[in-house]
Amino acid sequence: MQFDDILLDDYERLTTDDHRDLLAVTAGAGASLRTALALISADDLDRATVDGRPRAILVAGGGGSRAAGDILSAVAGTGSQVPVMTAGGPGLPGWVGPNDIVVALSASGKTAETLDLAREAARRGSRLIAVCPPGSELDELVQATRGAASFPVAIPPISGSWRARSLMWSLATPLLVVAGELGLVDNVGGSIEAAAIALDEIAHECSPARDSVENIAKQWAVDAAVSLPLIWGSGDVGAVAARRFARQLAENAGIPAVAGTLPEAARTQAGLMSGPRAGQVHEDDIFRDRVDDPEGSVKLRLVLLRDNPEHPDVASLAQAAAQVAGARGVPITEHVALAGPPLVRLASLIGVCDFASVYAGLALGVDPMDAASELDGGRR
Repeated sequence: MQFDDILLDDYERLTTDDHRDLLAVTAGAGASLRTALALISADDLDRATVDGRPRAILVAGGGGSRAAGDILSAVAGTGSQVPVMTAGGPGLPGWVGPNDIVVALSASGKTAETLDLAREAARRGSRLIAVCPPGSELDELVQATRGAASFPVAIPPISGSWRARSLMWSLATPLLVVAGELGLVDNVGGSIEAAAIALDEIAHECSPARDSVENIAKQWAVDAAVSLPLIWGSGDVGAVAARRFARQLAENAGIPAVAGTLPEAARTQAGLMSGPRAGQVHEDDIFRDRVDDPEGSVKLRLVLLRDNPEHPDVASLAQAAAQVAGARGVPITEHVALAGPPLVRLASLIGVCDFASVYAGLALGVDPMDAASELDGGRR
């Protein structure tokens, strides 16, 4: 498969080939946060929080839907008084009971494993919350369950060819608002607006109209397409961003990547930088066309997605990883999150990653919607 890097700087071709409007949907991430916030009704919020803090929160969703649970976990942080966990099913963990909240996420409202988890949560008497399309099978289940609450997912008014991974911010917003009402997250409204502003700015900086010389997402797309990305995140925020980038590269571009979290990744994945994929060919030719390198020459690229601030020990480890990579001929991409609340830091990392994955897919001629549907039936 040839990577058409020329396409990235041909605005007309780029937007024409994007017949699923993935770039437009990605650019609308900030708007989706605001829309999702506006769709939350006071009545639904009261039903979801009237019984106060639960013992634990389990966020259940398949594929791209589950990423919203990762966002809540990172924003609540390790200091949260209520543990936040995610599950994809099938089957509800044995510890879940009447004192817990189960949040069922489904962009389609018909994901089989999520429906099974929701039914089991209702049978056990757990407080059930859903984020799904109104009138969907999951919504009907919640409406028929006493004390349950359902929040609508904000669908982008573009193309109609959306999938769960493009609705991550819409799915996450009700979770954050509920967590705010339960006292687990501070200043949710302000954080959502600040994150939306950050995503708007990224949409401008990573616009298809901006050429590769000054467009970081297009640069990352080329780097990812001609290498094997080794994506390490630091802290709760960086960990979520690293997993998201690896998933997006796989789903939007068909590119494999290895994701890890510092400091653990330094213990379990550092050996990759000494293995057969370490070191670049033609290191002396800095002007070579990397897209023309033979397929067998694909080597590692270390991608560091760094939280801001970082624990001092993790910061030192990230610097050491970059030094080791440089010494072993592994090129490095490093991006530091904006300062601010966790949601803003997440947006500043994920926003660029999402654009890069779409650009990589378009330049490779991949149609992620059709490829993914062969296995999941578009049910997520």
